[in-house]
Amino acid sequence: MRRLLVVLGIGSSLGSATTAHADPNVDASFVDALNRAGITFNDSKSAVNAGKTACGLMDQGKPELDVIQLVTQQNPGISTTSAAQFTAIAASAYCPQYLQRATDSDGSQAQPPPDRVGGSGGRRE
Repeated sequence: MRRLLVVLGIGSSLGSATTAHADPNVDASFVDALNRAGITFNDSKSAVNAGKTACGLMDQGKPELDVIQLVTQQNPGISTTSAAQFTAIAASAYCPQYLQRATDSDGSQAQPPPDRVGGSGGRRE
C-alpha cells in the first residue's frame, strides 16, 4: 500500500489561505476515498489537513501539477500517480472548482456540453 506520511508540511505557512471546511462528513468521505484508492496515512487528521492545504495552494494560483510535485517531494515513499490521486481526491472533497482545470491540464480540449451537437461529420439517424 502507498503510505502518505506528512503531506504538504508547509500547511502552517498558509495560515488562513487553507480552505476551512469543518464538515466532519466531508472529512470522513475524503479519508474513505483515500482508503479506497489505497493511499494510507499516519492519521486521518493530518491527511485532512494536507488535503485542505492542497486546495489552499490551488486557491493561491498554484497549478495542480505543482501541487502534485509538492506532495511527491514531501512524501518520498509516494509515487507521482498516488500524489495525483491524492490531489484529485482533495479537490473533489474540498475545492471541486479545480476539478475541470485538473483534468484539462494536459492541454486537451474539453468535450462539448451534452446538449450541443458536434458540427463535423456527424451522421443523423
